[in-house]
Amino acid sequence: MCQVREKLLCRASILLGTWWEITPLPFRVPHGFLSVNGVFSYLDYPGAYDTLTNGINDSGTIVGYAEFSGGTTALGFFYDGVSYTTFHRGNNSGTYALAIDNAGDAAGGSGTLGETIGFELRGNHFKSLSPPGSYVYVYATAINNLGEVVGWTATSVENGFAYKNGKYQTISVSGANDTEAHGVNDGGVIVGWYLMGSSVYGFAVMKGKYVSFGYPGAAGTLPSGINASGQIVGSYTFDFSTYHGFVTSPITAEDFQ
Repeated sequence: MCQVREKLLCRASILLGTWWEITPLPFRVPHGFLSVNGVFSYLDYPGAYDTLTNGINDSGTIVGYAEFSGGTTALGFFYDGVSYTTFHRGNNSGTYALAIDNAGDAAGGSGTLGETIGFELRGNHFKSLSPPGSYVYVYATAINNLGEVVGWTATSVENGFAYKNGKYQTISVSGANDTEAHGVNDGGVIVGWYLMGSSVYGFAVMKGKYVSFGYPGAAGTLPSGINASGQIVGSYTFDFSTYHGFVTSPITAEDFQ
C-alpha cells in the first residue's frame, strides 16, 4: 500500500507526483510517479536515497530532485523520459528543484537542511529569489510561462509570495497561522494552502481575491498545482498520516466575482 501526494498536472490526462510506502515514520521514503491516461510509471533516480518529481512541462520534461546520504544532500534534475540531467547550485549541499516552465526554466530552493534561499534557473544561470526580510527558508515552488514565480518563506510563521517583473507580493490568507503558495498558471491564478487552527484548507487567489476550499471531511487539503485549464491538483488527508491525491474541476474568473 502507498500514500500519494500529487504535485502537478499539465493536462487532464497527465499527472505527476510523489508516493510513499505506508511504513512507520520516519522511514517513509518518497518515490516519483507519472500517470498518463491512468497508466502509472515510477521514477527513481539511480542510486539515490529517494526521488521527488515536482513539475512537468508541455514537452514532457520532468523536474525534481534526488536525495543522497540518508536525505542530507540533494541534486536537482531534469528527466526527458530517457535520461537524467542533474544540476547543483554552488557549494550548497542541497538543490531542491520544484518547478519547470515550457522554456525549460526551473525554480526551487537551495542551501542546507537548516536554511535555504529560493532560486530561478534559466539556462546555466541561477538567480536568487527572496522577498525583502530575513528568513530561514525560502522556496520557489512554481513558475508560469510569463515569468511569474510563486513560493513561500518561513521564520516563526510561513507566508506565500509572488514575484514578477522584479517585484514581490505577499500571499497571505487573512487570519491564517501560515500560508504557502504552490502553483500559478498563465492566467495568474495562484493556489496553495493555509493553516487555520488545527485544519489546513486550500485557496486560490486572483488579483487579490481569495477563494477557499476543502476536500469534504478532510482535516487537510493541500493544493500543489494548477494547469492552464484551471484544474487544481494536490493531496488531502483525514489524519495527517495518510494522504491521497485529488484533481478539481476547473476554476474560472467567475469564481472570483
